Amino acid sequence: MKTLLKLAWRNLWRKKRRTFITVSSVMFAVVLAIAMMSLIEGTRELFVESVVSQTTGHLQIQDVMYHDEPSMDHTLEYGEEVYSTLEKHSDLIDYTVPRIQGFCLGAKDMGTRGVFVMGIIPGKENRMNNLSSRMVEGEMFSDNDDYAVIAEGVANLLELSIGDTIVLIGQGFQGMSAAGKFKVGGIIEFPMPEQNNTMVYLPLQEAQWFFAAPERLTNLIIMAENESNINTLAQNLSDDLDSEWFAVKTYEELMPDVLQAFETRDAQVRLFSWILYIVAGFGIFGTIIMMIHERLREFGILLSIGLKRAQLAIICLFETLFISVIGVLSGIVVGFPIMYWLNKNPIQVGDDLAEVMLDMGFEPVMPFSIAPDIFIYQATTIFIIAIVVGLYPVRKVFKLDMISAARK
Repeated sequence: MKTLLKLAWRNLWRKKRRTFITVSSVMFAVVLAIAMMSLIEGTRELFVESVVSQTTGHLQIQDVMYHDEPSMDHTLEYGEEVYSTLEKHSDLIDYTVPRIQGFCLGAKDMGTRGVFVMGIIPGKENRMNNLSSRMVEGEMFSDNDDYAVIAEGVANLLELSIGDTIVLIGQGFQGMSAAGKFKVGGIIEFPMPEQNNTMVYLPLQEAQWFFAAPERLTNLIIMAENESNINTLAQNLSDDLDSEWFAVKTYEELMPDVLQAFETRDAQVRLFSWILYIVAGFGIFGTIIMMIHERLREFGILLSIGLKRAQLAIICLFETLFISVIGVLSGIVVGFPIMYWLNKNPIQVGDDLAEVMLDMGFEPVMPFSIAPDIFIYQATTIFIIAIVVGLYPVRKVFKLDMISAARK
């Protein structure tokens, strides 16, 4: 067997040009497959990051009825049971973001507009989504302030500016009237029109007073220490909280329609990647056929001088194995620096597509991921394809007519 291995290795380098062509076909297939899946995974990571940081967080604690009927009557009591449960699992929690939110009518003079009022702790909100960086006028409030920060679209629709007063009218906890006047201290801009035309922020305590819901929240966002532990953390919190009053929801449960749409698109792209694998497989197959037909006379002579067909088939299989390993490793060596550079310098998207992505709340870029499993999976897939294609020389050897081949 050792002798056959040496023969296979030496055969590769007797005609370096032929070996280079075959190895290159495997290498380029690996690079293309890595690039495709890196883009898919990078897009998914950007999507999840945008959803998590801008809206839902990794998971939320809510009143058990809030998800189905999101009203102020279904707020949760942010008390000792929640505090103790969070403390118990603090090793899995990075930080929490408390919110109280509801729809109201915003008004100035005779102008009115439906708005979404959200009470926040600015320091925690900034840690989650860097909200203050979107300020275009004024400044973000602190915990003890009593003024509002409104979205730019709301300011334009109601003709509000810094120092003006916005009147908010809605419904509070257990049927209480929610009404208040708040000075506008800051204006903030969002890329998504839905947010830009509706959002009004208040300090958490002011919002709780406004909704007549002291010590209550509509949702408590929890950011996990490690994203891989989200489901474990959700299960642990669910086990320790009273299921009659509290519900724990992951971001996947909070946005099922959006995730399903993304998974459908993901499946379409993965189908395209399998088409790429098929094309790559035929490319490798073509180079293998070329290599074998160039060597038919050599095979005929070897068989005529006494080399057994099984031994020649093993040599061909080893050659294919060496070519596959060299091609796959070369593909990783070439592909990783390219993907790493694209990960650090994502491709900027321009024109109409950029506007669409901004409207959806995504940064207008084509992101690439460098997750290790991308390289392992793609390299393994192409390696298997190359080995399967490499069975062709084995079949050819066993069916070869040595006399006619030796005369070629």
